[in-house]
Amino acid sequence: MAFPNDPLDVTVELYIDGSWTDITTDVLVRDGINITRGRADEGTRTDPSKCRFSIKNVDGKYSPRNPVSPYYGKIGRNTPVRVSVDGDIRFVGEISSWPPRWDLSGKDVWVPIEAAGILRRLGQGSTAFRSVMYRGLTVPGQTAPPVAYWPCEDAPGASSLASGIGGPSMAVSGTPELAAYAGFIASDPIPLMRDSEWTGVVPYYEPTGAASTRFLIYIPDSGISGDQALVTTYTTGTATQWVIRYGNSPTGSLKVQAYDADGSVLLDSGFITFNVIGKKTRISLDLSQVGSDIEWDVSTLEPGASVGLTFGGTLSSQTLGRVLKVVASAGGGILDSAMGHISVQSAVESIHDLGPQLGAYDGESAGRRIERLCAEENISFTSAGDLDDSTKLGPQTPDTFINLITEAAETDLGLLYEPRNDLGLAYRTRTSLYNQAAMVALDYEEGHLAPPLEPVDDDQSTRNDVTTTRKSGSSARYVMESGPLSVADPPAGVGRYDEQVTVNVQSDGELLNQANWRVHLGTVDEARYPQITVDLSSPGVASDAGLTADVVFMDLGDRLTIDNQPAWLPPNQISQLVYGCSERMATYDWEITVNCVPESPWQVAVYGTSRYGTEYSTLNSSVTSSATSISVATSKGPLWTTSAGDLPLDIEIGGERMRVTAISGSSSPQTFTVTRHINGITKSHSSGSVVKLANPAVRAL
Repeated sequence: MAFPNDPLDVTVELYIDGSWTDITTDVLVRDGINITRGRADEGTRTDPSKCRFSIKNVDGKYSPRNPVSPYYGKIGRNTPVRVSVDGDIRFVGEISSWPPRWDLSGKDVWVPIEAAGILRRLGQGSTAFRSVMYRGLTVPGQTAPPVAYWPCEDAPGASSLASGIGGPSMAVSGTPELAAYAGFIASDPIPLMRDSEWTGVVPYYEPTGAASTRFLIYIPDSGISGDQALVTTYTTGTATQWVIRYGNSPTGSLKVQAYDADGSVLLDSGFITFNVIGKKTRISLDLSQVGSDIEWDVSTLEPGASVGLTFGGTLSSQTLGRVLKVVASAGGGILDSAMGHISVQSAVESIHDLGPQLGAYDGESAGRRIERLCAEENISFTSAGDLDDSTKLGPQTPDTFINLITEAAETDLGLLYEPRNDLGLAYRTRTSLYNQAAMVALDYEEGHLAPPLEPVDDDQSTRNDVTTTRKSGSSARYVMESGPLSVADPPAGVGRYDEQVTVNVQSDGELLNQANWRVHLGTVDEARYPQITVDLSSPGVASDAGLTADVVFMDLGDRLTIDNQPAWLPPNQISQLVYGCSERMATYDWEITVNCVPESPWQVAVYGTSRYGTEYSTLNSSVTSSATSISVATSKGPLWTTSAGDLPLDIEIGGERMRVTAISGSSSPQTFTVTRHINGITKSHSSGSVVKLANPAVRAL
């Protein structure tokens, strides 16, 4: 990509009447176009993307309430907008307001636009999602839409059980203990029956020749006394009643009965061992009209189970019709069992239709959770990295959409952001940040950077004492006890910087690793470069088409390096990860500024190729600035390798990097043969100076 064009080929479009309309000629050049994405400098969470520019409005064309505007009734709150350069989309968002502005003469009239990505709108709502089971039965596409559904998640003061889809409430006879049982992780608390009876009327629907009645039930270890009807389904067919009955066997049995309009028994399956005592279970009665017969199945499935139990048969020469009503615990008699999420569907699907929801998605990877939630909310989603190779999460609990996807991203420690070319969300997994090649390689001496280049050596990100707590679980703590950024008092360390973080990992066993990794990220002993700016119109960049393209297409999470930095900065290559980005466009100017964090902690061990260093090696004697042989003492742990196949390797002493080409000695001290001036520094070192591997392997989270 060549730069600059003459002038810069910028296109601004509004989405009007179902298509993109070019309004570039109305954009005021004087104000330019400014775009921001990702995390702000020193930010810890992704901010909504923003795009600022001004539109001339002398004729009132961009006043949404102006009836003579050609766009009257076509623009307003959240009108989509996109900005492109040379056909490459740089921003897609929504315009939430159109504030008119003018000077005193009335000759200069304009609209200052601030468009935003979808996170702005999503962040306006504060309504929490209902339980996972509720969403499974109400979000389109999860299962066959119910024709009647009662979640039974009502608060203790309720006198009936509300419909989850807008139909009639379920009438209650007796006094169930509402919101008393919280054992289903996929559900808010549901009632204990307490000898009550519930009746739900099913609104009219066109018969389909199929019906499923499903519900959750918990039966305590003590079982249910006697032979009890759990749920009775009434239909318009010749088999007017279908009953799932419980028998108090040692393990808990179920049977299916069908009756005609006169109360005569048409079917009695006999009790079948389903082992429901002491279990949390979803039970389903599935009915299908097949010719002149009704095929029936009763199935059970426990949360988190990959298989369930099914028993079925055929009721000959009978019709099904449509479901009229369902009754839970007809006649009462069930005391300490809990029941909820009673649904009627006019199609028969597998008992596994909501299997993941029944387990509240326990064990789902962070990337897949974000992807799924976006799909449920019809939000466009893109990703970088293997979504399955992200942290396994615990159950999804009721919360807002933003909080749920943020929780997933923060547990995995990946990047949640808005893509530049779509009104949606994107996620970059933590593992995709490991061991990256540089997307953009800049050279200070070649004039690739615009001023200022200002490293910051502060404690803004320092964390050396981290406690991680699992939601509804235990906690673990990791403390860095030694080293330059440890909790030791200065000058041995920096003092204590503690943090407590709640994460939704699947098991308590992951907590120590989470704490350890967060301390690893919080104890990077190097300066950070909060902002690095590249002016694409500068000669050093514009003359290099490959570099220009790399900078333009650089995205969040990519690695950026700077070589040949000035002498007053540390000699090692500057290596950063891009966490945020801003762009400023004008007619003959395009400047890109990235917000960065150090990349070094994301260089992690690769099995079979990485080297591990020791923390207990020092110089056994002083070293002159010209010495090529040094004596190294190791006070604890393994000695340094003497195998020629493991060499060369780089060590660091007092900021000087040396290349070790040979090591001899089977006991401490050992003799190292070294090459000096590897990082441009050569100096003398005192006895006792710390000797460490220049790039020690780090075990990834």
